[in-house]
Amino acid sequence: MNIPPFRFPTMAYLHYMTFLMVLIGAVNCNVQDDLATLVKLFPGKYDNIAQYNYDIKHTPIAKRHLHLITTATPEQVPVLIGYQSFYVEQYLNGNISDVIRQRIYSYGIDAKTNEIVLKLYSFKDPSKFLHAPANSPTFTALTMGDIIYAEGCDVYWTRLSDNYFRSHMFNTCIVNIGGAEVLIIDRNNLTDTYLTADETWVFYKNQSVLKVYPSPYNMTNFPLKHQESVGIPQTHIGDTVKGQLMDFNSLIKALTTGHEVRYFISPDQCQVSSPSGKTMVQGGYIEDFEYFFDPLFGPQHYFGFSTSNVALNKSGELVTVLKEGFVYEQDGVHLRITTLTSDLSIVLDIVTINCSISTFGSSVQFFTGLKQLTPISSTNDLYTALKHGASVRFTADYRGCTGISAGAISGGVIQDYDFVEATQEVAVTQSKLITNYQGAGFATDIVIGQFFGNNSVTFYASDVTVSTHQPVYKENIYCSLSGRNPNGTVNLYQIP
Repeated sequence: MNIPPFRFPTMAYLHYMTFLMVLIGAVNCNVQDDLATLVKLFPGKYDNIAQYNYDIKHTPIAKRHLHLITTATPEQVPVLIGYQSFYVEQYLNGNISDVIRQRIYSYGIDAKTNEIVLKLYSFKDPSKFLHAPANSPTFTALTMGDIIYAEGCDVYWTRLSDNYFRSHMFNTCIVNIGGAEVLIIDRNNLTDTYLTADETWVFYKNQSVLKVYPSPYNMTNFPLKHQESVGIPQTHIGDTVKGQLMDFNSLIKALTTGHEVRYFISPDQCQVSSPSGKTMVQGGYIEDFEYFFDPLFGPQHYFGFSTSNVALNKSGELVTVLKEGFVYEQDGVHLRITTLTSDLSIVLDIVTINCSISTFGSSVQFFTGLKQLTPISSTNDLYTALKHGASVRFTADYRGCTGISAGAISGGVIQDYDFVEATQEVAVTQSKLITNYQGAGFATDIVIGQFFGNNSVTFYASDVTVSTHQPVYKENIYCSLSGRNPNGTVNLYQIP
């Protein structure tokens, strides 16, 4: 082996090495800046609803995108030291109970390639982390034994312009699907307004394509502090001119996204318990509702509502008329009309009207106003809207709350309120007359909501009998607003 003689470095060489070291330092600094920008852009709620609606109208079924929502919230994960981590949750059709993916996304800098690298982790017990809020203590206590690292599936990010990043992977993300080795290739674009996801599955053995997701998923970014405008996707509505809701799912979508709903029932195609009921065409406004989808409440999804008003009977006497409606996913609409003396002590008449699901759109009709709603993201914004005379509705998904374990969503209009300046608290009260399902007679269903300055929400719920004024049940439910917390489950909507 010929070893060249040792030479002292020339001045030109020293100048070159000095320049090279400065350049390397600058590159490292730039990557750090890029990482800081990326992790600032990433948190938010990503929704491809515009793409989904376009596909419904223009794309064959086999090539349509699903309605996919992705939330990314920052978390402190000490066990992943040196990385900035986020909890990522994906669900379908705007339904947070339809979760398809839960991951930890951890961003850092790869020491070998000097690139931004994203490492992916799944959970051994995903249920422990479901709907976790930002900076949840669940993550600070996490250990490596709680998670599974996706070996070979690192994602590398390059900054193309100020707020534009693109990712790539090496051909090393190989997973077992149905007994075969499958290579997953993932390409993404991230900006301050959108995220695109383009994923392909390839049989590793022969390089044939196993599955190509519709390419790409284009998801609009709604930052955590952004007040997005929410309307019912028109593809979910049967008659977009009238705003008529033609099926159970469209009706639930309207109610659970804060929209006003009116109903009309003509009993000519329905089963009616008395001849007088055949002439009673019913109509009204669903102010408050409870939607039940937990098996605890029965085999079918359904929602209930009730209204009560003072009326004159045929003798000119004042009476109270209580209307209670139940709308079932399969069994249609059941309406019970109870007439009572004005002091609610004596039942004078009961009429039931039962309409099958096939009468939707004919004898049974539901309508919404197709209004664009403005979400309210904080208690302070709620108070501002109310004091300026705005109409406000709320929905509460109790699965994300403590103090209750059932799968249910309630909603209604905020009417009377009090504002406590010392605590920055908005207190609202709702009450309605209902049949006492836990005993005899009737009860007043009471919900008192306390919206606190830190955007937490407490509901006090109780049914109080009208005869003894004693509660047959009561509970406290603790929730949070969703406006600045994508995992919050209480939503507020300003109605134009």
